[in-house]
Formats: sequence, C-alpha cells, structure tokens
Amino acid sequence: MTWRKNLDLSQTIFSLTTGALPCAVAIVKVCGPEAFSIAARLFHPSVAKFAGPGPIPLPRKRAMAFGVIQDLSGRKLDEVLLLSFVAPHSYSGEDTIEFHCHGSVSVVRSLESVLMEVGARPAERGEFSYRALLNGKLSTSDLESLGDVYLAQEPADLRRIYARKDGALQIQIEGLREDLIRLQAILDTAVDFSDEYSAVIHQAIQPLAQVTRGCSEIIQRYSAFRAGSTSPRLVLAGLPNAGKSSLFNAILCRYRAIVNEEPGTTRDVIEEDIVVEGRNWKLVDTAGVREGSHGAELEGISLGEDYLASCSYWVLVVDGTVGLSAGESLLLQRFGSLPHVIVWNKQDLEGSKKTPATLRDETVVFLSARTGFGLDSLWVVLKRELIGMAAQGMDALPSAVQCSRLEAVLVSLKVLGEELANGTPPEYLAEKNRIILHQLEQVIGEVGTEDVLDRVFSEFCIGK
Repeated sequence: MTWRKNLDLSQTIFSLTTGALPCAVAIVKVCGPEAFSIAARLFHPSVAKFAGPGPIPLPRKRAMAFGVIQDLSGRKLDEVLLLSFVAPHSYSGEDTIEFHCHGSVSVVRSLESVLMEVGARPAERGEFSYRALLNGKLSTSDLESLGDVYLAQEPADLRRIYARKDGALQIQIEGLREDLIRLQAILDTAVDFSDEYSAVIHQAIQPLAQVTRGCSEIIQRYSAFRAGSTSPRLVLAGLPNAGKSSLFNAILCRYRAIVNEEPGTTRDVIEEDIVVEGRNWKLVDTAGVREGSHGAELEGISLGEDYLASCSYWVLVVDGTVGLSAGESLLLQRFGSLPHVIVWNKQDLEGSKKTPATLRDETVVFLSARTGFGLDSLWVVLKRELIGMAAQGMDALPSAVQCSRLEAVLVSLKVLGEELANGTPPEYLAEKNRIILHQLEQVIGEVGTEDVLDRVFSEFCIGK
C-alpha cells in the first residue's frame, strides 16, 4: 500500500471513531506525541480550581474530566467528557486523548477543523491499528481477526473468529497434509516400479481428489463469510395448498407470503431472516411440488428443489385433511437424509387423517398454521434441533491470508491433477507434490506484516 510510505508517524493524528453523524454521542480520538498539549489548548475543565485565563496543562495520567472545548478564539464548541491515556497503555501504544462530545455534525466538524489548526492531521484508514502493530500492541494475527470482526454478521461467525487460536484449522490442514503424504508415497512407488506405472498411478487419484476437495471447502467457507451468506437455510416444502405460506407467516409473526386457497399461489422462493437462540437462519418458502406444472410455476418448483437440496434443515408441510401423498413420500425419499421435521397441518379442520405407519420413525408435529395451535410445539422441536446443528456447524474459519495461501495450493493441485491425467512422468509429479506439500504447510505458518497490511488495512474504517 503506497500510503504507508507517506506516513509521518511522529505526527499527532485524529479521527471520529464512532458511527455516522448525527448520533447521540461522538468520540473524536487524538493520538500521538502532542496529544496532551493539543488537548490542553482546547479543553477547559469545569472544576473551579482550574479556572483562569490561558491553556491549562493536563496532568499526564490516565484520567477522566468534564469541561468545554473552545476554538482558538475562545468560542465554546461543546461540553465534552475527556478521557486521557498515557503511552504505552493505550490502543495504539501512544499518548491518546478522546473527546466524547454531542454527535452533532456541526460540533464534530468544528472540532476537527480546530484540531487541524493546532497541528494534528486526519488519520488514514487503519492508521491507529498500524501504529498499534508497530508499537507491539497488536500482532499480525490480531489484525487479521480484527478485520474479520468488522465483516462478521453472525454471532456464530464471531465465535469462529475468536476460536482461531484453538487450532481447529490446524487440525484440518494436518488431515489434508496426511493425504498429500499418502499421495507422495504413491508417486515415489511409481518411480521405483515404472513397469507397473499405470496400476500404481491410478491409486493417486483418490488422495489428490480428497485434498483438492478439502482445500475448496475451506476456501468456500471464507468466501461465504466475506459475502455475508453464512446463515443456514430452513426450508418449508410440500405440495400446493398444504399451508406452507401460512406456516411461513406464522413463524415470522407477520403477513409476508400470499395465502390463497387456490393451489400454486407461491410461484417463487421467498426468503426472510429469523433468529433462533441467537443464530440467524434464512427461512425459505418454496413453491408447492406437483405434476403438470408449467411456466413460472415450474421454474419456482425447480428453484425450490435446489434450495431444498442445499438446505441445513427442512420442514415437510402436509395437509392433515388429505394425509401423506405420493408426492410427499417422494420428497422424503429424495431428501429424507437431510435433517427435517414433518408438520401435520390444518388441525383446525375436521377430518384430519392419521399419520401412516411409514412415519413411525419420523418427528411429526400436529398444528394449525392458520390459528397458531401447536406452533409452540414446533418451536420446541426447531430450537432443540437447530441449536444442536449450529453447535456442530462451527467449522474452522481461515483468515484472509490463510485463504489466499490455500487458493495458491488449490491452483497447484489442479495443475497436478491435469498432469496426472495426461500421463506426466512420476518423477516430475513427485517433485511437484513436494512443492505443494510445502505450500500447504505454510498455510498455518507465520503471517508476514506485508501480507496483512495490504489485505486488512485497505478495508479498515477511518478511525481504526
């Protein structure tokens, strides 16, 4: 990043460190060798013993004081709370002053203008954290995690970021390394037994595929995190007019999906966010599956099946007055291996059918989506099972640098796979695999400063 070449770290910097203006309270942070002397020129404590003309030296200690800030002509800008931090006991490791003022656009802009008049300069993106790195207050790993904390949209993602030090990713990488070692043994054997090359080299396909798939899954995990799409899906499926949209609305506690007695009303996928015990889920209402569909309805059914195939949990909604149909039985056959529950809906109507013997081993909840009867029983099931799934879904989340290194490994693996398929001599393949093995070992190696600066600081907000 070229901006670091132009930074003068001996200068005192400032920035608004809170959210968008206007707001209730704004914090303007001043950091650097002149922080205390600059604050003394602007800040006037309200304590009587400090009354008097001219600037009042601030005691160079960690403290909190209430008073007013004035511009250089003595005009009052605002009443503020001042917090002082003495180096090295601050976020950046330097002398730091925080002005807690009213979150008025006029107040903050006026204060920033005065700070520039007295010699401070606006901070660059991520400069406070850069100084903290240089002063030994943060490590490169800390900075990577800090950058991802800003991107996290799920409490579960935060837990995965904070759990990086637990070594979960290291265990996964070690498993992939074992696959590469097995591949290396196969390739070395092919070198020694060239007469049986074709038989030996065929055994290399499986370990190569396993490590390639493993690297792809870890990379996709971080890509999904960056895209903010880590929320698992909870899909409602079933035949038309079974009550999926009514259940969708009942779970949301508001009218979101169109409900009509005419079958096929829902012709597209509808998604809404819900929270189950602190974990965000995507609640999905799909088009009813039936034969003879065409046009937009057929497209909606196809899309719904795609969602169902990739969901984390699904609910089969059955019209209890009709009973389990052949179409619903087919859904259970196709997607029954995925975690699910069966809702026997329309219990408010007469003539509800009994559940067939084929559902003896299934979890069935009897309810009426229209009246709300039995909805609490469904929530008991969902909370129990979804919470358990959330705990199981805490896969290791790599950092940006680790993901970048894995991407390089994946490129090398794909090239190795192509060369293996083209009959490249095993001597060459074995040497190439040794290089890839070294690349993989570097994934969880030490993170260099330059790796982090270019990737992380470019995304940091001003004031951090």
